Amino acid sequence: MLYGRREERARIFRLLADARAGCGGVLVVRGEAGIGKQTLLEDAAEQTAGFRVLRGAGAEAEVELPFAGLHQLLRPVLDRLDRLPAPQIGALRGAFGLADVETNRFLIELGVLSLLAVVAAEQPLLCLISQAGWLDSASADALVFVGRRLSTERMVLLFAARDDHVRRFDAPGLPILQLGGLDATEARQLLEAHAGALAPAVRDRLIAETRGNPLALLELPATLSDGQLAGSAPLPERLPLSTRLQQAFLQQVRALPTATQVLLLVAAAEATGDLATIFAAGRNLGAGLEALEPAERAGLVTVGGQELRFRHPLVRSAIYQDATFTTRQAAHRALVAVLQGEQQADRRAWHLAAATLTSDEKVARLLEASAERARRRGGPAAAATALERAAALTPEVASRVRRLVAAAECEWEAGHTTQAQALLDQAEAGPPDPAARARAARVRGHLELGTGSPATACTLLVENARLLLDVDPEQATELLVLATRAAVAGNQLDRILEEISPLVRHRPGHPPDRRIQRLVDSMQAVGLGRGPPTAATVAAARQTATAAGHPVLAWLWPIADLAEPDAVADALTLDQRYAKAVATHRAAGTVGALTVALADLALAETALGRWPEAIGNATEGLRLARETGQTATAGSFLALLAAVAAEQGRAEDCRRLAKEALAIAIPRRVAVVTAFAAWTLALLELTEGRPAAALERLRALSTPGHPAAHAILALLATGTLVESAARAGRLEGIEPFVARFERWAQWDRRAWTQVVAHYCRALITQGEEAERHYQAALAVEGLGELPLELARTELVYGEWLRRQRRKVDARVHLRAALAVFERLGASPWAERTRSELQASGQTARRRDPSTREQLTPQELQVARLAGQGLTNQQIAEQLFISRHTVGYHLHKLYAKLGIASRAELWRLDLGDDGAG
Repeated sequence: MLYGRREERARIFRLLADARAGCGGVLVVRGEAGIGKQTLLEDAAEQTAGFRVLRGAGAEAEVELPFAGLHQLLRPVLDRLDRLPAPQIGALRGAFGLADVETNRFLIELGVLSLLAVVAAEQPLLCLISQAGWLDSASADALVFVGRRLSTERMVLLFAARDDHVRRFDAPGLPILQLGGLDATEARQLLEAHAGALAPAVRDRLIAETRGNPLALLELPATLSDGQLAGSAPLPERLPLSTRLQQAFLQQVRALPTATQVLLLVAAAEATGDLATIFAAGRNLGAGLEALEPAERAGLVTVGGQELRFRHPLVRSAIYQDATFTTRQAAHRALVAVLQGEQQADRRAWHLAAATLTSDEKVARLLEASAERARRRGGPAAAATALERAAALTPEVASRVRRLVAAAECEWEAGHTTQAQALLDQAEAGPPDPAARARAARVRGHLELGTGSPATACTLLVENARLLLDVDPEQATELLVLATRAAVAGNQLDRILEEISPLVRHRPGHPPDRRIQRLVDSMQAVGLGRGPPTAATVAAARQTATAAGHPVLAWLWPIADLAEPDAVADALTLDQRYAKAVATHRAAGTVGALTVALADLALAETALGRWPEAIGNATEGLRLARETGQTATAGSFLALLAAVAAEQGRAEDCRRLAKEALAIAIPRRVAVVTAFAAWTLALLELTEGRPAAALERLRALSTPGHPAAHAILALLATGTLVESAARAGRLEGIEPFVARFERWAQWDRRAWTQVVAHYCRALITQGEEAERHYQAALAVEGLGELPLELARTELVYGEWLRRQRRKVDARVHLRAALAVFERLGASPWAERTRSELQASGQTARRRDPSTREQLTPQELQVARLAGQGLTNQQIAEQLFISRHTVGYHLHKLYAKLGIASRAELWRLDLGDDGAG
């Protein structure tokens, strides 16, 4: 019987009712040991008429084994694997060790979601996951992934996790139910039902000292004498709760026969609960099958099928922790002897490690091999755990450092930044091996860029590169490539010219790295370096320009570092390289690098006017950045989302997002984010009719020492600055900005640069000269591929023509601008254009919302893919959602668009996918 918990039960029952109706949910039930988490989960299972119930649990002995907890949960439904697409079948079989295939985290997680969705389609599904703190990292990550994607599934996930656990179950973004103790009335009812008559003073003290902990209330009376229960003998002076409970269990265990205690220790060490394995190892220690019966009679364990379960996790913990190292070692070695075959290699390695007290290279190598298998199966966090334990057992210092650094790399790949940092700190105590130094510096650079200061990252990377240049020039160059990114982010362009560039030029027997050299040449060509540009620098700058459809791509991150031959890389534009980088890291399951790649891709999509795609990728990246502790990177996503909001006229969203971005960027001196947010807010001021305020924000970009100063962004924002000055009637001092931009345009022949140079000059001149520049801007080849710039140029030209009282001519350009703005969903620009048209004597009818505007970002993605002929399953695989969720989105978008089937989607204006 469950005592109390009315509100908690009601919350869970609402989740179950919603799941029956097709809206799934998830809940993490938290609380101290014995507070009733598991009882609440079992109560939920008893109330689920018509539900399929799956159970899983974390286990201390399995915490290092990738996907062990997940396999336990899914084992009853693995017969449905054949209903999944072949790649997902292979991924899950590989993760569970059923096939020797290399896979990745995302494909495994999608396979878990798909498999559970298949089961939930048959009948509503309840998944109960106990002891979540002891879940292996790979299982925990996969189940949290599923928990975030249940909105359209007939499924509920309930996790039970201890607050005071040595391994906290972190599930960012999942709702939490915090359990406290029973109130006095409920606790009294429980005691009366299970402990009989107690002296009032004894009863009240038990309730007070246990703080209503149900397990403590059940277990403690059995440890007290009759006199203590009756109040005639004093109670112990102090009974700490955790010790008290464990001692209560141990009193029962110590009363059992020696052979039974041995068998229970083996079961505590082998967390799978597999009876055959436990009995085989027990026999080797002299504890036969008959030794189990006393433990069953005492209620400490139960047996169901071929599995042994302890009554409570504290029973297992108490038995294992109370044993001496010698007895635990014997239990682990007995298990090693019976776990045979290649499929048991990981368990053998971990049992050997548990049985090893001193350094042992042989065991360390077995754990390193286990780590490699975990990595290949898409479990980088599990690989890191194995490598860390291998390092602890490694006798030779250099090898220990190498394994610690490798563990840090795996933690970075898994997105666990704090753990990666701690491992690198350990590795620093070892000798300065060049290879290990290079790998450690690369990970530290990524960590500092993602979580801290770009200036600090740049210094760290340059210093280590300088030390490695002669012994390992290739690794040194990779550090300098990352240092270049840090210098751009921190507006330390002088460091690229004065420190980084000379180092990459001084590689014996190697040409300068072309990625860094292209950026240096471009800086020289536009006057951001010292001295006039040479013919070679101009040619290199133009080569960079060819690859980048928009200058923001070449300047804010010109180094799309893909492992491609030069000929292949040169055939791709930069935005295509960014899309490919995202696909590469997604396929590899490397979360840390994926987050950075998503930032690059979202920037490209924002610059090229692919706003729905930019929102989708930036939103995903922001979630990953927050989950993995990459706070500085989160600021980049917030600034990008603010920029799109400004262009779309979502003023409050823009201000909120920009404020959040600045709160992150300013203390860390992430100048590129601070400047980008300032530019965005200036654009918002301009579109809302406050050009003077916009001008002040934009001047800060060129003001040395100002937090928003950034030389590259000041150059890129010239068009917005000149337009703000013109509209505010404050053109004094603007000529130098325009002249500098024009010098850049002489070397950079991209359409965007040419267009902005012409309309900037037009805005500050009069008469025929102004018109000549407006017309030249509209005649630039390739302008049609930049719709926002095209429409803004048509608008400013139309405004100029109306002021010249050439209303008929003005209407031609204003109508053209309005059509593009409405198609893009650029609301403030469209509204300004309508006002101009009205002033010219023509009323512009408001267009119905476009297909793109009616749909959410994910609905738009689904619609595009369905319109291309992809099946629901193929769409699900690309978007990391379930097939059922795809169907749900299609149903909603059919209703929004007034169509009846996917066959009609191909005729709609859904835009392109921006992937190149």
